[in-house]
Amino acid sequence: MDTTKFKLKLETERQKLEEELTRVGRRNPSRPDDWEPQFTALNEQSSSQDEMADKFEEMEQTLAIQTTYENRLQEVNAALERVENGTYGKCTCGKDIPLERLEADPAASCMCGS
Repeated sequence: MDTTKFKLKLETERQKLEEELTRVGRRNPSRPDDWEPQFTALNEQSSSQDEMADKFEEMEQTLAIQTTYENRLQEVNAALERVENGTYGKCTCGKDIPLERLEADPAASCMCGS
C-alpha cells in the first residue's frame, strides 16, 4: 500500500491538533510529548461564589478539550509510527484494515477490538 497520502493527512491533522492544544494548554517541560491544561488564575478572595463556579466550570471544559485533543494526537502519532515502521494499514491481529476505513480515519489501528 502506498502510504504517502495517509502520511500527509496524518501530518496535517497532527499540526492542527498541536495548534488547538496550544490554545488550551502547553507542553509539559519535562515530557515534551505530554500536554498540560492552562487555567486562568483563581482569586478566591475577590470572587463571588458564582464567579468561582463559572471558573471551575471553565476549567472542567478546558480539561475535557485538552484531553480529547491529546488523546487524538497520540492516535495520530502512533499511526505515523506505523507508517514509518511499515505496519500501517494492519490490524493488531494481522488483518488488513479496509481502505475505506483508513480513508475515513487515517489513524485507525484496529478492527477486531484487540
